[in-house]
Amino acid sequence: METQQRSFNFGQYLLSNSLIIQESGNMFRKKAIQFTGLLFTLITLFFIQSCRRENFNDSTDVRLKFSTDTVHFDTVFATVGSATRSFKIYNTYNQPVLISNIQLAGGAPSLFRMNVDGIPSTNLSDIEIPGNDSLYVFVEVTVDPNSDALPYIVEDSIFFTTNGNIQKVVLDSWGQNAHFIDNTVYITDQEWFDDLPYVIYNLFGVDTLATLTIHEGCRIYVHANSDFLVLGSLKVLGTKDSVVTFQADRLESFFKDVPGQWNGISILRTSTGNVIEHARIKNAINGVMVGFQGLDSSEAFFEDIGTRAELTISHTIISDCQGIGLLSANSKIDATNCLIYNTGENNTALISGGEYNFKYCTFANYGSVYLTPQSASLAITDFFVLPFGNNTVAIQSLDAANFTNCISYGSAAEGKDLILNNDGEAIFNYSFTKCFLRTDTSLADFDDCFINIDPRFSNISERNYFPDSLSQTINTALTLPEVLDDLIGTFRPQGPLPDIGCYETL
Repeated sequence: METQQRSFNFGQYLLSNSLIIQESGNMFRKKAIQFTGLLFTLITLFFIQSCRRENFNDSTDVRLKFSTDTVHFDTVFATVGSATRSFKIYNTYNQPVLISNIQLAGGAPSLFRMNVDGIPSTNLSDIEIPGNDSLYVFVEVTVDPNSDALPYIVEDSIFFTTNGNIQKVVLDSWGQNAHFIDNTVYITDQEWFDDLPYVIYNLFGVDTLATLTIHEGCRIYVHANSDFLVLGSLKVLGTKDSVVTFQADRLESFFKDVPGQWNGISILRTSTGNVIEHARIKNAINGVMVGFQGLDSSEAFFEDIGTRAELTISHTIISDCQGIGLLSANSKIDATNCLIYNTGENNTALISGGEYNFKYCTFANYGSVYLTPQSASLAITDFFVLPFGNNTVAIQSLDAANFTNCISYGSAAEGKDLILNNDGEAIFNYSFTKCFLRTDTSLADFDDCFINIDPRFSNISERNYFPDSLSQTINTALTLPEVLDDLIGTFRPQGPLPDIGCYETL
């Protein structure tokens, strides 16, 4: 028994150790397999990477191609960001190219910012361009202010290193210091001079009893969705050689003729004594609005308060407006030698009555790449439907709307470039003398006018509204002794007949 017990235990022992050895062998084999798999993976990745790198064009003759050698920004106001510019990098070879480094030379302190194929940085490494492919580089700039009155230039470069070859694209921008005005209402008289441009944000107002005088050569730039309000008086005193400009604050060439970039000049209901001479107003929603109560129209604004908003405007161009160039509600306006063109709606709209006198003005609405005119160049009514959704109509008397030596012509459908509507049945006095009119009607109040006869502008597509040599506007105007020159200061003859419209031919 004892011998058998020991024999049994010994056999069990051998069996246990055999299982342990077998299990250890299995674990060893598993680890060996895992190690072999990992080693195989690493070797495979190494060879794949080696093959990829071998596929790159590593010739020292490799040169990248760029869509431009200089990225230029038009004048940018100090502290105001620019629009985004872009250029492309081309790999013109069949093999992929590895750009070992792309670096903005000025680094983090640079006034410029770059983004390479969606990655913002000042320094990037190992950027691959597949064969016969390209990628984008985007650039922006913000200019720091300094003491310079005149525009100044800021520069930087982006360097590209490929197979030891260094190439660069130059970045440059003109910077401009300015007077920055943000949410400001002047409650005392102010004068602006042409030392620096004026840049307006959000809201600017001339308060009641105050007068803002803007002298010749001043440049006023208004930010998107910003308002220029006049409760007191505005006097814009440009000259033929140094006009005053009002426009949006984006100065890049792309935005030059884009409409609707700011809200326009609003001369409010109680404002009198306003003068605009030798000015250029562009890029607004509505260029100049006269006679409204405020930013939000209200029924009370049309009540008879005993006075009308007043504006004398001369030698002024209004253009590229998303809505209306000159919009007046029951106001008093004298306009001479003005040109209004390229608006989304009317060039001029005189609504809900008023008192008006226009001489030698041209309203030309043929549209632009941004605008297709749908409305009459000139619209006159004795009513206005208030914006309350209940069809409330404000009716006021049109005491006078006199047009002498004017042109109202455009491309509105069915020849309706002049609208005269007195559905309110109030007093409705108007007259047209020696005018060129495109209209679908002929009325007794047209005195010696040229109806549906093309005024023959020199070149509409190039914004040239001078009459060409065959135009019947030449030498056919009524002589007005009080008007001695045209829009740009050319003398109007007082003996021989002058020309109809805002321009006088030599």
